Amino acid sequence: MKKIILPILILILAGGAVYAFRNKDTEDLPNTTSNPSPAPVTPPHEEGMGEVMPPPAGQSPSPTTTPPPPVQDDMGDVDVAPPKVFNLTGRNFSFSQSEIRVKKGDRVIINFESTDGIHDWVVDEFNARTDRVSTGQTASVEFIADKTGTFEYYCSVSIHRAAGMKGRLVVE
Repeated sequence: MKKIILPILILILAGGAVYAFRNKDTEDLPNTTSNPSPAPVTPPHEEGMGEVMPPPAGQSPSPTTTPPPPVQDDMGDVDVAPPKVFNLTGRNFSFSQSEIRVKKGDRVIINFESTDGIHDWVVDEFNARTDRVSTGQTASVEFIADKTGTFEYYCSVSIHRAAGMKGRLVVE
């Protein structure tokens, strides 16, 4: 009898913990139905279209990371599509990725780190540009891919672009 009661008791306790954890998450959410005014949205700035946090220090860059939580638009609606996040590195005359693919309308975040020298990441057609960073430093840019096509991204430092430090942004 003890062999049956112990597993049942463990299941009941585990179920209660899951229930309590789920209810705690929903209690922390703001009540958006009682507030008729939309949440403020940080307007984009000229060089990069909004503030974006760089990847955590000590993490090696990867092509994509877990996206940040959804944000509210200027109407107070939650943006259901998470941004497409790309972590790129640059070293003398090359990027860690030679191609990035997104869909038209995607919100794109580029987290860029220089692993050797001074570099930046630029795509003219979307007016997207990171700050120039030195070895070990990071910078980020966010933009909306609002037109389809293949666009060149590049490093604008000195002759880096001409030396091959470029890639393709494909918007489908």
